[in-house]
Amino acid sequence: MLTSAAGLPARCIGPLLVLAGLFAGFLAASVNPLLLFALAVGIPLGVWLIGSVERALFALILVIGLLPRFALPVRFGFTPTFLDLAMIGLVVAWARHQLSQSPDMPLRRAPVNGPLGALMMTAVLTFIVGLPNGVLTPLVMRRFAELLFSLAMIAIIVAITFNPTIRGRAVRWMILIGAASAAVGIALYAMPDDLAIRLLSALRPFGYPSGPDVLRFIRDDPALMQRATGLWIDPNAYGGYLLVVGLLGLPQLFAPRPVMARGLVLLSLGLILIALVLTVSRAAMLGFAIGALLIGLLRYRRMLILLGAIAIALLVLPPSQALVQHFVEGFQGRDLATQMRFGEYRDALRLIERYPLLGVGFVGTPDVDLYIGVSSMYLLVAQQMGLIGLVVFIVTIGAVLLGAARAWPAISSASLEHFLGTHGALVGVLFSGFFDHYFFNIDFHNSVMLLCLVIGIAVSSQQRDLSYARKPQRQLPPTLGYNALRGDNYGHT
Repeated sequence: MLTSAAGLPARCIGPLLVLAGLFAGFLAASVNPLLLFALAVGIPLGVWLIGSVERALFALILVIGLLPRFALPVRFGFTPTFLDLAMIGLVVAWARHQLSQSPDMPLRRAPVNGPLGALMMTAVLTFIVGLPNGVLTPLVMRRFAELLFSLAMIAIIVAITFNPTIRGRAVRWMILIGAASAAVGIALYAMPDDLAIRLLSALRPFGYPSGPDVLRFIRDDPALMQRATGLWIDPNAYGGYLLVVGLLGLPQLFAPRPVMARGLVLLSLGLILIALVLTVSRAAMLGFAIGALLIGLLRYRRMLILLGAIAIALLVLPPSQALVQHFVEGFQGRDLATQMRFGEYRDALRLIERYPLLGVGFVGTPDVDLYIGVSSMYLLVAQQMGLIGLVVFIVTIGAVLLGAARAWPAISSASLEHFLGTHGALVGVLFSGFFDHYFFNIDFHNSVMLLCLVIGIAVSSQQRDLSYARKPQRQLPPTLGYNALRGDNYGHT
């Protein structure tokens, strides 16, 4: 009797293939075919990514920049986002690396660790205290868990980017992916509205909105200026992302040894700045200017000339006059958006006055005349976590800035641009936080994780150079090889 290579009778192969086909057809009919496709593609890809810490870090940076609000097109009781999976993948890759024979990415002691732990505990306390104030939905529960997860990721980011080679690659990836995100935003802005609406509406299976509302305008009035959103949905959050990656790239333009070819840095910054202007996000543009001013004053005086030239061009060129007028109306408090912000500030202060210590939590408000939500990161923290939470938040950020002040005299030339870029971006974020809320808002997980990524890289640059100042240390070897976009030949011109 003939048998197959597997030892089965030949006559059994046909029926087994028929049964396999019927089973596959049953799955396709009874289970969402997208789930089968996601499993077929996602599982091998996920296994490949977690095989290297650098690949997993690259995936996280890529998702933040280009797939920021993407969710899986299937539900598992809840709908995980690509960002959730990327964060979990990075943790798994790091843990796997630490359990290998060369675990060179241990958790590090840093001045921010204590305040960061206190901030997480305060968030949990205020969340529990505020539970009676509303209905706890799975969505709120998941988003609060994402906030805690993002804060905890800071320690892992510090451990991974403590190696200056990996830190340089992370900065390079953030600049390049930021440029790609900016290019997408510019393209969607420039194309006809109908085509942009169709393309963005096609993302509906991934949790995106659809219809004409996918395009954003000042005060949501199509008669006014359009605002670039890229794939971020919200133009202000998109502006905040561009502010961060732009400030990371700015020192590289003047660095003796940039992380990539100087021409590529210039092209990336050009795309990022154009997209930033098209967002019409005044807070993000002012935050970028403040961060760039800090970098220029600390190190590169030529940067101040460049900033002055850009400011003069915006004031003089005819295409930017509407933007200039928008800024003037904001400073004068005459436009509706600014007046609405003032109203939100008054309402937020009223809530804080009634619940000053621990706020009202993250679920809802106990009074019908109050609401959670204000265009200020600091007032939002005070609304949800009270003045105690706001103080702990400020102390946490202050610990990062104090660490920067202590590390500045010992910064090595190899880490200088990373240090300036990350801390300039952090200062820009802190300034924009006076006028926008998304960098510490559970509804904007992508922006929260972006802030935590910047803090982690900033702290790692401080600790690396402080450790060199205390005692000599051997150079850490590069981690598992990830060749994509590595480009380690510095010193381009």
